[in-house]
Amino acid sequence: MKTIGIIAEFNPFHNGHAHLIREAKKRTGADRVVAVMSGNYVQRGEPAFIDKYARTLSAIHNGCDVVIELPTVYAVSSAAYFALGAVKMLEKMNVIDYLCFGCETDNIQLLSLISDIIITEDECYSTTLQSYLKNGFSFAKSRENAILKSISLKGLNVSAETILSILNSPNAILAIEYISALKKCNSKIVPIAIKRSDEGYLSSSLRNDYASAHAIRTLYAKPSVLTFLNIKETLASLVPSDTLGYLEENFKVTYPVTLSDFNTLIGHCLLENKFSSSQLELLFDATPDLANRINKLSTGFFDTSQFINECNSPTFTSTRMSRILLYMLFQYTKEDFAIFKEDDYVYYYRLLGFHKAHADLLTGIKNNSPFPIISRAAKSDEILSRHGKKMFTINMYADALYRLVIMTKYGYHLPAEEERELIILE
Repeated sequence: MKTIGIIAEFNPFHNGHAHLIREAKKRTGADRVVAVMSGNYVQRGEPAFIDKYARTLSAIHNGCDVVIELPTVYAVSSAAYFALGAVKMLEKMNVIDYLCFGCETDNIQLLSLISDIIITEDECYSTTLQSYLKNGFSFAKSRENAILKSISLKGLNVSAETILSILNSPNAILAIEYISALKKCNSKIVPIAIKRSDEGYLSSSLRNDYASAHAIRTLYAKPSVLTFLNIKETLASLVPSDTLGYLEENFKVTYPVTLSDFNTLIGHCLLENKFSSSQLELLFDATPDLANRINKLSTGFFDTSQFINECNSPTFTSTRMSRILLYMLFQYTKEDFAIFKEDDYVYYYRLLGFHKAHADLLTGIKNNSPFPIISRAAKSDEILSRHGKKMFTINMYADALYRLVIMTKYGYHLPAEEERELIILE
């Protein structure tokens, strides 16, 4: 039997995700799916809209057989490390045949070409990249220009418009990073790009049965949404029926969760760092200039989004700033990252749920991978290495903060992570 790997956030799970799973099975002939899913925090540097167990339940109801959590340190990271952490996990399972992902283009050859340019860092690419960086451009913009120039010099029959479209499409950027990560691993996993059915990751369109997770989250933010009935009819055409049921039952009970819900926690951390002379530059992905900028502006903090807008610049983008604030909350440092990288990124598989019909997948992972499967958080100390415990502790602390925010916001008692049960469907 063949097995598909999918890397996702499912935030929330919608018809496009269900389409991806169906199409992936159709394209590959595989009948089993392992999802590596972000937990309670997501790649753009924000808390997940809905908690990880609810999203796991939707995923298993709609075609995923096993859901493994992507550790928070990778889930809240740049596209490169998000992809590399997740791909390393799939690769080291030694049961995955295909990596399938939704993308704005299904031209896998072009995505692979761009990946090769980035990995090999040919002279044109490297020189152009450094030139733009030295002139104050963001890394993303500098890399975009370097890729464009490198492709133009190769004389390939690809328009600049096509390349720019790819480099400005979030899922295409991730696709390039997935392919790059597979190449760095010398992986035999075959990448499969499946064209998205909606208008893209950042689209706010709700015009058909397929809408992005961003569009669905935006729907909730409208001032007129006082009760779930205000949006139920619209959502009914955008998400599977089981997901709709959960969304209705738990609206303003356990979700929605937004970055503003973390204002007090982040504000407290900023004050603590300012008055204790903590070194923000020790945080992963931070620089002395960025740390100084945060400390200088922290006195005026009252809202996280407003603070990020004040801090960002062409060099320090809002997404990067948002991630740094979460690293500050989680106490995730450069030293931590260096250790994880040195150890090749993976220590364990945190199991969130599975379908009993394909429970043999778990046996396959257990027998073919050198890393333990954690099904009960309370048992982790017995099976993890010292550095694995550090990664897991960061995750547990991040989850405890997320739980605290939900309970404070909605007055609803959630079980602690150590008490949570696996999602198991028959």
